[in-house]
Amino acid sequence: MIRDDRAANEVVGFVLVFSLVLTTVSLVYAAGFAGLDSTRDVERVNNAERAFDVLANNFQQMGRGEAPNRATEIKLADAQLTTTAGREVTINASGMNATGASPVAIRYDTDGNTNIVYEHGAVIRTDGDSAVMRREPDFVFEDGNVVVRFIESRGSGQGVGGSASTVLVRAERRESAVLANRDTTSNVTVRLQTHPDRADVWEAYLNDSLATATGGSPTCSRSTVGNDTVEVVCFDDTADVDRLAVARVRIRVTLT
Repeated sequence: MIRDDRAANEVVGFVLVFSLVLTTVSLVYAAGFAGLDSTRDVERVNNAERAFDVLANNFQQMGRGEAPNRATEIKLADAQLTTTAGREVTINASGMNATGASPVAIRYDTDGNTNIVYEHGAVIRTDGDSAVMRREPDFVFEDGNVVVRFIESRGSGQGVGGSASTVLVRAERRESAVLANRDTTSNVTVRLQTHPDRADVWEAYLNDSLATATGGSPTCSRSTVGNDTVEVVCFDDTADVDRLAVARVRIRVTLT
């Protein structure tokens, strides 16, 4: 008797082909969704960065007296938005006592190693050990002029988080004051406190800014002044400054 194995072979072939198709679909599904998740996370952070740029612009408008209040919408999506304790920034010069402010920082933290911070008027993004100043503060350092407007945001200790939260950062201008307005001074020193992760970008910014204003060669140093706080000090005693003007604008910040 001759056996006919064609039916069995067809079943085995079908099973093998079906298994191959199922495995291929599963791999594509898993890899595709992982890629989509990665793309989504990147876009969320980019959207937050754009929102912080709007936030900085709104604060700048209030600092210049162009608006009494502003509200900025920031989508969290598995992130955390907090207002940290204030860190000091001051400016000294010959014959002038320290003038400064202690604004709180507004910080956006993701589940990964990326965060975005509005601090001392600047927007800084950190990814692991790397930090980049995406937007410089509303300071003027050029042609012998140093003009600084401190935006002193108040309202530390607030925090909002959630997978689908949309937060409004409400800000209201409270008061302003001229702290210094001098012609021809020297030995300009800027002291600025920040988190260690952001010390490099602030040192580079202050060093370049003072060099542009005075045409000299500033000297910068750092020291630890508290838990998670580094003070960056940059000074230039090699050249005079034609004009030094410092103002402070206080703004009340509320996360809702």
